[in-house]
Amino acid sequence: MPGTTDATFDRDRLARWYAQRHLETDTGVERIFFLPTNAPPREIRFLEVNRMISEMTPPEPIDFGVDIGSAEAHTLYVLDVTPSQWDAIQRQELPLPTEWTLEGIQELGGR
Repeated sequence: MPGTTDATFDRDRLARWYAQRHLETDTGVERIFFLPTNAPPREIRFLEVNRMISEMTPPEPIDFGVDIGSAEAHTLYVLDVTPSQWDAIQRQELPLPTEWTLEGIQELGGR
């Protein structure tokens, strides 16, 4: 993705770009959800339903700091969950990380 400046940083556009890249490179990803509610302006939170991962409880997001120390700095967090964990999250039987919510959820891709 071409560089962005403070004036042109578009989190939603960048999230769509990252989602497309993840779907192209990770064959285990079945669905990608963008969770913007409660996230700081330069933080992108993804919940990815991935059939190729082992179940870890509780699931923990992975921090992909991007362009750290530059004007384009932002963070991409990816919470990989199994299909059964996704079902449990939807039933509110498995909590999301602190400050994460399904409110405002946007599905950005799937197979």
